[in-house]
Amino acid sequence: MKKEENMRYKIGVMGSAKRSRDLPELLIKAAEIVGRKIAKESCTLVTGACMGVPDIAAKTASKAGGLVLGYSPAKDLKGHIEPPISYPVPDENEMLIFTGYGKIGRNVLSIFECDGVLFVGGGIGTLNEFSIAYHEGKVIGILEGVGGIAEKILKEAKDFKETGAVIVKDKNPEKLVEKIIEEIKQREKLPRKEIPITFQNERGRELVGILHLPEAKKPPVVIICHGYQNTKSDRKFIRLARALRDVGILVFRFDFEGCGDSEGSSKEIMVEKEISDLNLAYQTVLKECDVDHKRIAFVGASLGAVVASLFVEKFKVQVKTLVFLSQGFRQKELFKGWYTKEDSAEIKKKGKLIKGEKEIGIDYYSENKNKDYSSVFSKLNLPILLIHGKEDKDVPAKFSEELAKRYKNITLKILPKSNHKFDDFASQQKLIELTSKWLKKYL
Repeated sequence: MKKEENMRYKIGVMGSAKRSRDLPELLIKAAEIVGRKIAKESCTLVTGACMGVPDIAAKTASKAGGLVLGYSPAKDLKGHIEPPISYPVPDENEMLIFTGYGKIGRNVLSIFECDGVLFVGGGIGTLNEFSIAYHEGKVIGILEGVGGIAEKILKEAKDFKETGAVIVKDKNPEKLVEKIIEEIKQREKLPRKEIPITFQNERGRELVGILHLPEAKKPPVVIICHGYQNTKSDRKFIRLARALRDVGILVFRFDFEGCGDSEGSSKEIMVEKEISDLNLAYQTVLKECDVDHKRIAFVGASLGAVVASLFVEKFKVQVKTLVFLSQGFRQKELFKGWYTKEDSAEIKKKGKLIKGEKEIGIDYYSENKNKDYSSVFSKLNLPILLIHGKEDKDVPAKFSEELAKRYKNITLKILPKSNHKFDDFASQQKLIELTSKWLKKYL
Protein backbone atom coordinates (compact mmCIF):
# COMPACT_ATOMS: atom_id res chain seq x y z
CA MET A 1 0.00 0.00 0.00
CA LYS A 2 2.81 2.39 0.87
CA LYS A 3 4.37 1.87 -2.56
CA GLU A 4 1.12 2.67 -4.34
CA GLU A 5 0.60 5.76 -2.20
CA ASN A 6 4.09 7.22 -2.50
CA MET A 7 5.41 6.24 -5.93
CA ARG A 8 4.13 9.42 -7.54
CA TYR A 9 6.04 11.67 -5.12
CA LYS A 10 9.30 13.22 -6.28
CA ILE A 11 11.84 14.23 -3.65
CA GLY A 12 14.89 16.24 -4.61
CA VAL A 13 18.19 15.72 -2.83
CA MET A 14 20.44 18.77 -2.95
CA GLY A 15 23.66 19.53 -1.09
CA SER A 16 27.43 19.57 -1.19
CA ALA A 17 28.67 18.76 -4.71
CA LYS A 18 32.29 18.07 -3.85
CA ARG A 19 33.90 14.90 -5.16
CA SER A 20 33.06 11.98 -2.88
CA ARG A 21 36.66 11.63 -1.70
CA ASP A 22 36.54 15.21 -0.42
CA LEU A 23 33.31 14.84 1.52
CA PRO A 24 33.27 14.39 5.32
CA GLU A 25 32.16 10.93 6.43
CA LEU A 26 29.12 12.52 8.10
CA LEU A 27 27.81 13.83 4.77
CA ILE A 28 28.53 10.56 2.94
CA LYS A 29 26.57 8.52 5.49
CA ALA A 30 23.70 11.02 5.50
CA ALA A 31 23.46 10.94 1.70
CA GLU A 32 23.41 7.12 1.70
CA ILE A 33 20.68 6.96 4.34
CA VAL A 34 18.57 9.55 2.50
CA GLY A 35 18.93 7.77 -0.85
CA ARG A 36 18.08 4.36 0.64
CA LYS A 37 15.08 5.72 2.54
CA ILE A 38 13.61 7.50 -0.49
CA ALA A 39 13.90 4.26 -2.50
CA LYS A 40 12.35 2.26 0.35
CA GLU A 41 9.40 4.66 0.45
CA SER A 42 8.95 4.10 -3.32
CA CYS A 43 9.39 7.80 -4.09
CA THR A 44 11.35 9.09 -7.07
CA LEU A 45 14.64 10.75 -6.18
CA VAL A 46 15.50 13.90 -8.15
CA THR A 47 18.98 15.40 -8.35
CA GLY A 48 21.02 17.85 -10.38
CA ALA A 49 23.00 14.85 -11.70
CA CYS A 50 26.20 16.20 -10.12
CA MET A 51 28.84 14.69 -7.86
CA GLY A 52 28.92 14.68 -4.05
CA VAL A 53 25.82 14.30 -1.90
CA PRO A 54 23.35 14.13 -4.85
CA ASP A 55 25.44 11.46 -6.60
CA ILE A 56 25.85 9.32 -3.47
CA ALA A 57 22.13 9.52 -2.71
CA ALA A 58 21.27 8.71 -6.33
CA LYS A 59 23.56 5.68 -6.55
CA THR A 60 22.38 4.36 -3.18
CA ALA A 61 18.74 4.74 -4.21
CA SER A 62 19.47 3.07 -7.55
CA LYS A 63 21.14 0.08 -5.90
CA ALA A 64 18.09 -0.23 -3.64
CA GLY A 65 15.85 -0.45 -6.71
CA GLY A 66 14.63 3.15 -6.62
CA LEU A 67 14.02 5.40 -9.61
CA VAL A 68 16.28 8.43 -10.01
CA LEU A 69 15.81 11.47 -12.25
CA GLY A 70 19.01 13.41 -12.85
CA TYR A 71 18.71 16.88 -14.39
CA SER A 72 21.92 17.59 -16.25
CA PRO A 73 23.04 21.12 -17.22
CA ALA A 74 24.48 19.64 -20.44
CA LYS A 75 22.67 19.12 -23.73
CA ASP A 76 23.89 15.54 -24.21
CA LEU A 77 25.83 12.73 -22.49
CA LYS A 78 29.14 13.80 -24.02
CA GLY A 79 28.76 17.28 -22.59
CA HIS A 80 27.66 15.80 -19.28
CA ILE A 81 30.68 13.60 -18.57
CA GLU A 82 33.44 15.60 -20.29
CA PRO A 83 35.04 18.93 -19.24
CA PRO A 84 34.08 21.54 -18.30
CA ILE A 85 31.08 19.88 -16.59
CA SER A 86 32.66 16.46 -15.88
CA TYR A 87 29.66 15.02 -14.03
CA PRO A 88 29.34 11.33 -13.05
CA VAL A 89 28.13 8.61 -15.40
CA PRO A 90 24.52 7.76 -14.43
CA ASP A 91 23.74 4.57 -12.53
CA GLU A 92 21.54 1.75 -13.82
CA ASN A 93 18.23 3.12 -12.51
CA GLU A 94 19.10 6.77 -13.05
CA MET A 95 17.39 8.54 -15.94
CA LEU A 96 19.30 11.59 -17.18
CA ILE A 97 17.36 14.58 -18.48
CA PHE A 98 19.59 16.83 -20.58
CA THR A 99 18.38 20.42 -20.13
CA GLY A 100 21.12 22.25 -22.04
CA TYR A 101 20.45 25.31 -19.85
CA GLY A 102 23.57 25.31 -17.69
CA LYS A 103 23.63 24.91 -13.93
CA ILE A 104 21.24 27.73 -13.04
CA GLY A 105 18.67 26.68 -15.64
CA ARG A 106 19.08 23.06 -14.52
CA ASN A 107 18.39 24.11 -10.92
CA VAL A 108 15.11 25.73 -11.88
CA LEU A 109 13.88 22.71 -13.86
CA SER A 110 14.92 20.12 -11.27
CA ILE A 111 13.30 22.02 -8.38
CA PHE A 112 10.10 22.54 -10.39
CA GLU A 113 9.90 18.76 -10.81
CA CYS A 114 9.97 18.08 -7.07
CA ASP A 115 7.12 17.78 -4.61
CA GLY A 116 9.63 18.16 -1.79
CA VAL A 117 13.32 19.06 -1.61
CA LEU A 118 15.79 17.72 0.98
CA PHE A 119 18.98 19.67 1.70
CA VAL A 120 22.15 18.07 3.06
CA GLY A 121 24.82 20.72 3.67
CA GLY A 122 26.02 22.55 0.56
CA GLY A 123 27.27 25.97 -0.50
CA ILE A 124 26.40 28.68 -3.01
CA GLY A 125 24.84 26.28 -5.54
CA THR A 126 22.64 24.85 -2.81
CA LEU A 127 21.63 28.38 -1.80
CA ASN A 128 20.36 28.94 -5.35
CA GLU A 129 18.36 25.70 -5.20
CA PHE A 130 16.94 26.62 -1.81
CA SER A 131 15.82 30.06 -2.99
CA ILE A 132 14.04 28.53 -5.99
CA ALA A 133 12.34 25.91 -3.79
CA TYR A 134 11.21 28.52 -1.29
CA HIS A 135 10.12 30.92 -4.02
CA GLU A 136 7.98 28.18 -5.58
CA GLY A 137 6.39 27.18 -2.27
CA LYS A 138 7.84 23.67 -2.07
CA VAL A 139 8.04 21.37 0.94
CA ILE A 140 11.62 21.84 2.17
CA GLY A 141 13.53 19.47 4.45
CA ILE A 142 16.81 20.50 6.09
CA LEU A 143 19.07 17.92 7.68
CA GLU A 144 20.45 19.35 10.90
CA GLY A 145 23.89 18.71 12.33
CA VAL A 146 25.80 18.44 9.04
CA GLY A 147 26.70 22.11 8.51
CA GLY A 148 26.58 23.99 5.22
CA ILE A 149 24.39 26.74 3.86
CA ALA A 150 21.10 24.96 4.53
CA GLU A 151 21.44 25.11 8.30
CA LYS A 152 22.50 28.76 8.14
CA ILE A 153 19.35 29.54 6.17
CA LEU A 154 17.24 28.22 9.06
CA LYS A 155 18.32 31.12 11.24
CA GLU A 156 16.83 33.64 8.78
CA ALA A 157 13.80 31.67 7.59
CA LYS A 158 11.50 33.24 10.17
CA ASP A 159 11.92 36.60 8.42
CA PHE A 160 11.14 35.34 4.91
CA LYS A 161 8.03 36.53 3.11
CA GLU A 162 5.15 34.07 2.79
CA THR A 163 5.30 31.95 -0.39
CA GLY A 164 3.49 28.80 0.72
CA ALA A 165 6.74 26.92 1.33
CA VAL A 166 6.88 24.59 4.34
CA ILE A 167 10.20 23.96 6.10
CA VAL A 168 10.76 20.83 8.19
CA LYS A 169 13.97 19.81 9.90
CA ASP A 170 15.47 16.85 11.74
CA LYS A 171 18.85 15.43 12.71
CA ASN A 172 17.76 11.95 11.67
CA PRO A 173 17.88 11.51 7.84
CA GLU A 174 15.20 8.80 7.79
CA LYS A 175 12.80 10.80 9.93
CA LEU A 176 13.39 13.84 7.76
CA VAL A 177 12.34 11.92 4.64
CA GLU A 178 9.23 10.74 6.49
CA LYS A 179 8.38 14.31 7.52
CA ILE A 180 8.70 15.53 3.93
CA ILE A 181 6.39 12.77 2.66
CA GLU A 182 3.85 13.54 5.37
CA GLU A 183 3.83 17.23 4.44
CA ILE A 184 3.32 16.36 0.78
CA LYS A 185 0.37 14.13 1.73
CA GLN A 186 -1.15 16.89 3.85
CA ARG A 187 -1.03 19.21 0.85
CA GLU A 188 -2.99 16.71 -1.21
CA LYS A 189 -5.81 16.83 1.33
CA LEU A 190 -6.16 20.59 0.95
CA PRO A 191 -8.27 22.06 -1.86
CA ARG A 192 -6.14 23.29 -4.74
CA LYS A 193 -5.64 27.03 -4.68
CA GLU A 194 -4.13 27.53 -8.14
CA ILE A 195 -5.42 25.71 -11.20
CA PRO A 196 -4.18 26.05 -14.79
CA ILE A 197 -6.88 26.15 -17.47
CA THR A 198 -6.84 26.52 -21.24
CA PHE A 199 -9.40 27.89 -23.68
CA GLN A 200 -9.46 28.70 -27.39
CA ASN A 201 -9.83 32.17 -28.84
CA GLU A 202 -11.72 33.10 -31.99
CA ARG A 203 -8.69 32.27 -34.15
CA GLY A 204 -8.42 28.75 -32.74
CA ARG A 205 -5.31 29.52 -30.67
CA GLU A 206 -5.05 27.89 -27.26
CA LEU A 207 -4.70 30.41 -24.45
CA VAL A 208 -3.39 29.51 -21.00
CA GLY A 209 -4.38 30.97 -17.65
CA ILE A 210 -4.20 30.37 -13.92
CA LEU A 211 -7.21 30.47 -11.59
CA HIS A 212 -6.56 31.48 -7.98
CA LEU A 213 -9.37 29.98 -5.95
CA PRO A 214 -10.36 31.32 -2.52
CA GLU A 215 -12.27 29.26 0.05
CA ALA A 216 -15.17 31.74 0.02
CA LYS A 217 -18.48 30.80 -1.59
CA LYS A 218 -19.67 32.92 -4.53
CA PRO A 219 -16.54 35.10 -4.42
CA PRO A 220 -16.03 38.30 -6.41
CA VAL A 221 -13.83 38.09 -9.53
CA VAL A 222 -10.72 39.96 -10.65
CA ILE A 223 -9.19 39.34 -14.09
CA ILE A 224 -5.61 40.52 -14.63
CA CYS A 225 -4.57 41.78 -18.07
CA HIS A 226 -0.83 41.97 -18.68
CA GLY A 227 0.86 44.56 -20.88
CA TYR A 228 2.30 44.43 -24.39
CA GLN A 229 4.30 41.19 -24.83
CA ASN A 230 4.39 40.67 -21.06
CA THR A 231 2.95 37.50 -19.46
CA LYS A 232 0.70 36.29 -16.66
CA SER A 233 3.88 35.02 -14.94
CA ASP A 234 5.22 38.49 -14.19
CA ARG A 235 6.07 38.25 -10.50
CA LYS A 236 3.90 41.22 -9.51
CA PHE A 237 0.84 39.52 -11.02
CA ILE A 238 1.52 36.27 -9.19
CA ARG A 239 2.00 38.05 -5.88
CA LEU A 240 -1.05 40.24 -6.41
CA ALA A 241 -3.24 37.27 -7.37
CA ARG A 242 -2.21 35.32 -4.27
CA ALA A 243 -2.78 38.32 -2.01
CA LEU A 244 -6.28 38.88 -3.41
CA ARG A 245 -7.13 35.18 -3.17
CA ASP A 246 -6.17 35.25 0.51
CA VAL A 247 -8.81 37.93 1.16
CA GLY A 248 -11.55 35.93 -0.60
CA ILE A 249 -11.33 37.12 -4.21
CA LEU A 250 -11.15 34.73 -7.18
CA VAL A 251 -8.42 35.87 -9.56
CA PHE A 252 -7.72 34.86 -13.14
CA ARG A 253 -4.46 35.79 -14.85
CA PHE A 254 -3.85 34.61 -18.40
CA ASP A 255 -1.60 35.08 -21.43
CA PHE A 256 -2.98 36.87 -24.47
CA GLU A 257 -2.35 35.25 -27.85
CA GLY A 258 1.35 35.33 -28.76
CA CYS A 259 2.47 35.83 -25.16
CA GLY A 260 3.82 33.53 -22.47
CA ASP A 261 2.36 30.01 -22.62
CA SER A 262 -0.41 30.86 -25.09
CA GLU A 263 -0.19 29.97 -28.76
CA GLY A 264 0.47 32.52 -31.46
CA SER A 265 3.14 34.94 -32.61
CA SER A 266 4.09 38.13 -30.78
CA LYS A 267 4.35 40.03 -34.06
CA GLU A 268 0.61 39.41 -34.67
CA ILE A 269 -0.48 41.15 -31.45
CA MET A 270 -3.21 43.78 -31.84
CA VAL A 271 -5.45 45.60 -29.37
CA GLU A 272 -8.51 44.43 -31.26
CA LYS A 273 -7.45 40.78 -30.93
CA GLU A 274 -6.68 41.14 -27.23
CA ILE A 275 -10.15 42.60 -26.57
CA SER A 276 -11.57 39.46 -28.17
CA ASP A 277 -9.25 37.26 -26.06
CA LEU A 278 -10.33 39.05 -22.89
CA ASN A 279 -13.99 38.52 -23.74
CA LEU A 280 -13.40 34.77 -24.01
CA ALA A 281 -11.36 34.75 -20.80
CA TYR A 282 -14.20 36.55 -19.03
CA GLN A 283 -16.83 34.16 -20.40
CA THR A 284 -14.68 31.15 -19.43
CA VAL A 285 -14.37 32.29 -15.81
CA LEU A 286 -18.10 32.92 -15.48
CA LYS A 287 -18.87 29.53 -17.02
CA GLU A 288 -16.33 27.43 -15.13
CA CYS A 289 -16.48 29.07 -11.68
CA ASP A 290 -19.26 29.58 -9.17
CA VAL A 291 -18.77 33.31 -8.61
CA ASP A 292 -20.76 36.44 -7.87
CA HIS A 293 -21.51 37.88 -11.34
CA LYS A 294 -22.35 41.23 -9.79
CA ARG A 295 -18.92 41.75 -8.20
CA ILE A 296 -16.37 41.89 -11.01
CA ALA A 297 -13.24 44.00 -11.51
CA PHE A 298 -10.29 44.15 -13.89
CA VAL A 299 -6.63 44.96 -13.30
CA GLY A 300 -4.79 46.09 -16.41
CA ALA A 301 -1.11 46.94 -16.80
CA SER A 302 0.18 49.27 -19.55
CA LEU A 303 -1.51 48.14 -22.81
CA GLY A 304 -3.57 45.72 -20.70
CA ALA A 305 -5.29 48.77 -19.18
CA VAL A 306 -6.32 49.90 -22.67
CA VAL A 307 -7.61 46.43 -23.53
CA ALA A 308 -9.58 46.06 -20.28
CA SER A 309 -11.27 49.47 -20.60
CA LEU A 310 -12.19 49.01 -24.27
CA PHE A 311 -13.56 45.53 -23.49
CA VAL A 312 -15.76 46.84 -20.66
CA GLU A 313 -17.07 49.65 -22.86
CA LYS A 314 -17.60 47.53 -25.99
CA PHE A 315 -19.42 44.64 -24.29
CA LYS A 316 -21.16 46.81 -21.67
CA VAL A 317 -19.85 44.62 -18.89
CA GLN A 318 -21.16 45.60 -15.47
CA VAL A 319 -18.03 45.93 -13.36
CA LYS A 320 -17.58 47.46 -9.93
CA THR A 321 -14.19 49.05 -10.50
CA LEU A 322 -11.01 49.10 -12.58
CA VAL A 323 -7.35 49.27 -11.52
CA PHE A 324 -4.77 50.35 -14.07
CA LEU A 325 -0.98 50.14 -13.65
CA SER A 326 1.33 52.30 -15.80
CA GLN A 327 -1.55 52.88 -18.23
CA GLY A 328 -0.72 53.43 -21.90
CA PHE A 329 -3.86 55.03 -23.38
CA ARG A 330 -2.23 57.80 -25.42
CA GLN A 331 -0.49 55.53 -27.91
CA LYS A 332 -0.02 58.28 -30.50
CA GLU A 333 1.97 60.43 -28.09
CA LEU A 334 3.86 57.47 -26.66
CA PHE A 335 4.89 56.25 -30.10
CA LYS A 336 6.88 59.48 -30.56
CA GLY A 337 9.14 58.47 -27.70
CA TRP A 338 9.18 54.76 -28.44
CA TYR A 339 10.01 54.73 -32.14
CA THR A 340 12.51 56.75 -34.19
CA LYS A 341 12.03 57.65 -37.85
CA GLU A 342 14.43 54.82 -38.66
CA ASP A 343 12.28 52.39 -36.66
CA SER A 344 9.18 53.50 -38.54
CA ALA A 345 10.89 53.06 -41.90
CA GLU A 346 12.14 49.59 -40.98
CA ILE A 347 8.80 48.30 -39.74
CA LYS A 348 7.07 49.54 -42.89
CA LYS A 349 9.71 47.92 -45.07
CA LYS A 350 10.11 44.57 -43.27
CA GLY A 351 6.70 44.25 -41.63
CA LYS A 352 8.27 43.98 -38.18
CA LEU A 353 10.82 45.61 -35.92
CA ILE A 354 13.17 44.05 -33.38
CA LYS A 355 13.51 46.51 -30.53
CA GLY A 356 15.26 45.25 -27.42
CA GLU A 357 13.63 41.95 -26.48
CA LYS A 358 10.41 42.66 -28.39
CA GLU A 359 9.32 41.95 -31.94
CA ILE A 360 6.84 44.63 -32.98
CA GLY A 361 4.58 43.67 -35.87
CA ILE A 362 3.27 46.03 -38.54
CA ASP A 363 -0.34 45.30 -37.52
CA TYR A 364 0.10 46.63 -33.99
CA TYR A 365 2.13 49.57 -35.22
CA SER A 366 -0.40 50.58 -37.88
CA GLU A 367 -3.34 50.05 -35.52
CA ASN A 368 -2.00 52.32 -32.79
CA LYS A 369 0.35 54.94 -34.27
CA ASN A 370 -2.45 57.52 -34.46
CA LYS A 371 -4.62 56.34 -31.56
CA ASP A 372 -5.49 58.08 -28.32
CA TYR A 373 -7.74 55.74 -26.36
CA SER A 374 -8.15 58.03 -23.34
CA SER A 375 -11.58 59.23 -24.53
CA VAL A 376 -12.97 55.90 -23.32
CA PHE A 377 -12.89 57.30 -19.77
CA SER A 378 -15.83 59.54 -20.61
CA LYS A 379 -17.91 56.36 -21.02
CA LEU A 380 -16.70 54.61 -17.84
CA ASN A 381 -18.87 55.87 -15.00
CA LEU A 382 -17.25 53.84 -12.20
CA PRO A 383 -14.41 54.28 -9.69
CA ILE A 384 -10.99 53.83 -11.29
CA LEU A 385 -7.61 53.60 -9.57
CA LEU A 386 -4.47 54.54 -11.48
CA ILE A 387 -1.11 53.49 -10.03
CA HIS A 388 1.96 54.93 -11.72
CA GLY A 389 5.69 54.97 -11.02
CA LYS A 390 7.39 58.35 -10.82
CA GLU A 391 10.47 56.78 -12.46
CA ASP A 392 8.49 55.31 -15.37
CA LYS A 393 10.56 55.97 -18.51
CA ASP A 394 8.22 54.10 -20.88
CA VAL A 395 4.98 55.89 -19.99
CA PRO A 396 5.72 59.12 -18.09
CA ALA A 397 3.60 59.69 -14.96
CA LYS A 398 2.33 62.98 -16.40
CA PHE A 399 -0.08 61.01 -18.62
CA SER A 400 -1.84 59.62 -15.55
CA GLU A 401 -1.73 62.98 -13.78
CA GLU A 402 -3.55 64.59 -16.70
CA LEU A 403 -6.25 61.89 -16.67
CA ALA A 404 -6.77 62.26 -12.93
CA LYS A 405 -7.29 66.03 -13.36
CA ARG A 406 -9.75 65.53 -16.20
CA TYR A 407 -11.99 62.81 -14.69
CA LYS A 408 -13.43 63.00 -11.17
CA ASN A 409 -13.96 59.24 -10.90
CA ILE A 410 -10.19 58.59 -11.21
CA THR A 411 -7.97 58.27 -8.14
CA LEU A 412 -4.23 58.47 -8.82
CA LYS A 413 -1.44 57.02 -6.69
CA ILE A 414 2.14 57.89 -7.67
CA LEU A 415 4.90 55.62 -6.33
CA PRO A 416 8.04 57.82 -6.05
CA LYS A 417 10.71 55.19 -6.68
CA SER A 418 8.90 52.84 -9.06
CA ASN A 419 9.55 52.22 -12.75
CA HIS A 420 7.19 51.04 -15.51
CA LYS A 421 7.29 47.39 -14.47
CA PHE A 422 7.25 47.86 -10.67
CA ASP A 423 9.95 45.20 -10.68
CA ASP A 424 11.56 45.87 -7.30
CA PHE A 425 10.12 44.24 -4.19
CA ALA A 426 9.20 47.46 -2.37
CA SER A 427 7.27 48.79 -5.38
CA GLN A 428 5.40 45.52 -5.77
CA GLN A 429 4.54 45.45 -2.09
CA LYS A 430 3.09 48.96 -2.23
CA LEU A 431 1.24 48.18 -5.46
CA ILE A 432 -0.31 45.09 -3.85
CA GLU A 433 -1.33 47.01 -0.72
CA LEU A 434 -2.98 49.80 -2.72
CA THR A 435 -4.77 47.42 -5.10
CA SER A 436 -5.97 45.07 -2.35
CA LYS A 437 -7.34 47.92 -0.24
CA TRP A 438 -9.11 49.42 -3.26
CA LEU A 439 -10.66 46.15 -4.42
CA LYS A 440 -11.81 45.15 -0.95
CA LYS A 441 -13.58 48.52 -0.74
CA TYR A 442 -15.43 48.21 -4.06
CA LEU A 443 -15.98 44.46 -4.28
